[in-house]
Amino acid sequence: MSQLVSLLDDRFARIDRQVEHVLHLLGGSGPAALPTASRTRAAPVAISCLGPFQFHVNGVPVDNWRSSRARSLFQYMVNHRGRPIPRDTLIQALWPNPDAIAAGTSLKVAVHALRQTLGQAVDAQSFLTIIAHDCGYQLNASHFWIDVEEFDRCYALGRSFEAQGRTDRALVFYSRAADLYQGDFLEESTDDWPMFRREALKDQYLYVLTRLARAAAAGGDYQSGIFRCQQLLAKDCCREDAYRLLMICHARLGQRSRVRTWYELCVQTLRAELDCAPEPETERLYRVALAGKV
Repeated sequence: MSQLVSLLDDRFARIDRQVEHVLHLLGGSGPAALPTASRTRAAPVAISCLGPFQFHVNGVPVDNWRSSRARSLFQYMVNHRGRPIPRDTLIQALWPNPDAIAAGTSLKVAVHALRQTLGQAVDAQSFLTIIAHDCGYQLNASHFWIDVEEFDRCYALGRSFEAQGRTDRALVFYSRAADLYQGDFLEESTDDWPMFRREALKDQYLYVLTRLARAAAAGGDYQSGIFRCQQLLAKDCCREDAYRLLMICHARLGQRSRVRTWYELCVQTLRAELDCAPEPETERLYRVALAGKV
């Protein structure tokens, strides 16, 4: 097994142990609700779409793509699997400005190349099959795990627990979702079709980070609060609430020079990106934090 897969296994195993411990403290393991990392490792087919695209079968990476379009076709079919996809839909997604005849031929070539890639992967055809229909193609997948779907589940469960007032349990799932988000959805793809989902997932990720940052600061874990705010700003450099929380955390750690640094960075970023000044609340908080009165 590759070093990457071993590192992922270790990371998810550590997350599992943390989750099990927290849920035990909360009074129950909730096995039916928790999409654990052990299920990830047990799935013969594992695919990562958050960040660099990765495809593993029984722990072995599959990267011998016959063409970039075959890879793009697989990415599309993976995220729309389980039902027939019309040929016109595939052509519009992958060849948006095509000559109709040439695009139809290109689709057939890409399907053939994808079948060759799956056929050469060890045991891939046992779990992944492409079925041709009169109207198009369908990817059937069994024993399958994909990071973006687990992210969706963790986010939804976190929101559900939060709505019930069960904040501690919500934070468990938010933390798992944040760990799963290794980059934007199919970040290397230049196709148009991933764009809407990419932005929607990014919004969910920012929500998760906001909840984790505020919870950490409220609980006195200022270093974790700083880390989550930095993650927030890496995705949205104009989030004033993140700058404000950074100033609070550093002030409570007695690091007034860091308060000044983050405030100045906030001012510079807002001026450069939005041509505006910080909100009055940010100005007020800066003065209070610099005086050590937060």
